[in-house]
Amino acid sequence: MATIIPDLTDVQLHELPSRGEAKVYRSLRDNLPDDYVVLFQVGWILRREQGRARDGETDFLICHPNHGYLCVEVKGGGVGFEAATGQWFSIDRHRQRHEISNPADQAMRAKYSIRSKLDDYFRWRRLAPGNVLRGHAVFFPDIGAADALRRPDLPAVLVGTARDLEDPRGWIDSVFAYWGANARNVTPLGRQGVEVIRELFARSFEVVPLVGTRLVEQEARRLALTQEQMRVLDFVRSHRRVAVCGGAGTGKTVLALEKARCLADEGFRTLFTCYNRQLADHLAHLCFGTSNIDVMNFHQLCHRQVKRADRELGRDLLAEAKATYPGKDLYDVQLPNALTYSLDIFPERYEAIICDEGQDFREDFWVALELLLADYDQSPLYVFYDNNQNIYARASTFPIKGESFLLTTNCRNTVPIHTAAYKHYRGVPVSPPDNEGAEVQFDCAPSRVAQARKINARIVDLIVCQGVSSRDIIVLILDAVSKGSYYAALHCLPLPKPAKWLVEGVRSDHTVLMDTVKRFKGLEAPVVILWGIDGIDWEQSQELLYVGMSRAKSLLVVVGTSAGCAMVEAGSCPTNGQT
Repeated sequence: MATIIPDLTDVQLHELPSRGEAKVYRSLRDNLPDDYVVLFQVGWILRREQGRARDGETDFLICHPNHGYLCVEVKGGGVGFEAATGQWFSIDRHRQRHEISNPADQAMRAKYSIRSKLDDYFRWRRLAPGNVLRGHAVFFPDIGAADALRRPDLPAVLVGTARDLEDPRGWIDSVFAYWGANARNVTPLGRQGVEVIRELFARSFEVVPLVGTRLVEQEARRLALTQEQMRVLDFVRSHRRVAVCGGAGTGKTVLALEKARCLADEGFRTLFTCYNRQLADHLAHLCFGTSNIDVMNFHQLCHRQVKRADRELGRDLLAEAKATYPGKDLYDVQLPNALTYSLDIFPERYEAIICDEGQDFREDFWVALELLLADYDQSPLYVFYDNNQNIYARASTFPIKGESFLLTTNCRNTVPIHTAAYKHYRGVPVSPPDNEGAEVQFDCAPSRVAQARKINARIVDLIVCQGVSSRDIIVLILDAVSKGSYYAALHCLPLPKPAKWLVEGVRSDHTVLMDTVKRFKGLEAPVVILWGIDGIDWEQSQELLYVGMSRAKSLLVVVGTSAGCAMVEAGSCPTNGQT
């Protein structure tokens, strides 16, 4: 039996929009021998569209090590062609006509595009397989004979019909023979060639959590992609501009990271950016060693261009922006405009841009990012965002046409953490994860000093008695205005050696990080201790509570006064200050 990817069940095949594709899928799956590899619904985008090589997709990509590969376009139902207009059409069971694209032309373009995609792939170039046989064909599983469809660009041998469903191997071999008849110096694809094609167009991967250390068996559940995440990955594989929206924990950053890595691996010079410096540093660490990718937050990008202009040309672009926009905010206006000025003097551009936490970007930021693209209209641009995490109040429209893809399943938190965090969420409903865990815990004490002692005692217990790594524990402060006093109250208390406190730094082994919710946005940790709930304005802090609580993957501890903890547990919070 052939290897066919993806391996769909009969129930999934029944749900396919095209019954014709389902018929061909079953035929290839059940009748081809095991030396064939078949990829179903393959999509791609190219670094550069040229000639007959374009972005697109093919219904079936059939590979054989002794031959090469075939691109097969499938059209179910009846089919017709109007010579006077050059228009192809399908015919449904009610004998209604529906205009369709030329299937032979679609298959031919796919053949050339796949060749271009392979030529850009470094592992294919390293393999250097030579002149591999490439072909295209069409399959009409609901018609009886191919002779009536014969055209100069579509000989009958390249047309599969209902009778070929019983012996697809015989038809495929005849198609390979047709394309090989006049080809010179053809070299077999080989098993390594098949594996490279499979690696490029049907790449499997394991989703690694954003925090390196896994906490108990709950991490195993988080590693599996949800069906909707797979659907988004399938869609962005063949579309150049996509916005993806989802609540906290739905996997936006995981998908953004995977897409950035894929584009870089495929040869695209890629920028992976976000607003939060902490998140950018973490993503840069995860992408370390990957070529063709720059990872930095937006203002790092601005500073890089400003420093380069000063170093290479002696121009102070930031001073120019300050002169043009006197009194305006440095980060919101002056630095973004300095970045825009740099694009007039430096020709380098990115072939793809991935933006995570896009809700934090101002309208002006998108202008500069679009100008950074090699092709303003066509270069890939992907934006991942959550309007309920717009704690900087900067959410804007994105330079992407069409509706956003929605992620609606939480795959980060446990059920109790999801339930607690999403009390403060306003938006499209998000389903809880399939991951049970401990209830949210509340540590109550009347004063900040007493609360700090409770936090310290809990952390010591987690490290010494429960075997939790110190780097997996984060103390997050909601009341950022008073963060200094919270840090000071905790920093003076001892931790078991070799653990030590880390204030607003980069986590490493043997550190317990203290930070604010705003600074930690976009990141996550197995254990989060949420503090400073008594000093916040409840009406203004719903999104802040949602963000802070949803950072916890497995254990969330809320610390405050009895009244504050009770109100948070109930889904509301006092507005009085710290006692």
